Amino acid sequence: MAQLESGLYTIQNGGARIGRARHEALDLSPKTVFAHTDDQDAVWVVEAHPDNHYRLYAKGAPTAVAGLGPAGPLVSLLLDQGDATEWELIPVDGLPATYRIKSPQGSSWTVLEPGRQSPIEVLPVLDGSTAFAFEKVDV
Repeated sequence: MAQLESGLYTIQNGGARIGRARHEALDLSPKTVFAHTDDQDAVWVVEAHPDNHYRLYAKGAPTAVAGLGPAGPLVSLLLDQGDATEWELIPVDGLPATYRIKSPQGSSWTVLEPGRQSPIEVLPVLDGSTAFAFEKVDV
């Protein structure tokens, strides 16, 4: 499967948009990324790197695991953006433009509460982890 191009995308899981909340605290703390976000305009910047690795930006801020550990909630970093994760996108067989998203430590993006707004968790699993569909946004 071809590598995604850099550009603007929506990310979904089972029809649920992935993104930050529409209304957030006005401080510079890391911002949580949700499944079933209430922001219907959630668009991601995907920055392609070699070997199916990517920086993924929600509302212009790069993503990482909260506290920069191997597992925890997925957040956007408003400060210390150099600490952002370079994610690996692993294609899901038979589903075009659909991937499992893995950290360098081997943890994967996971939706623990499908069907409701809930934080994306990065957990130490790959088999059976959540699949995410990427759709390019035309500008």
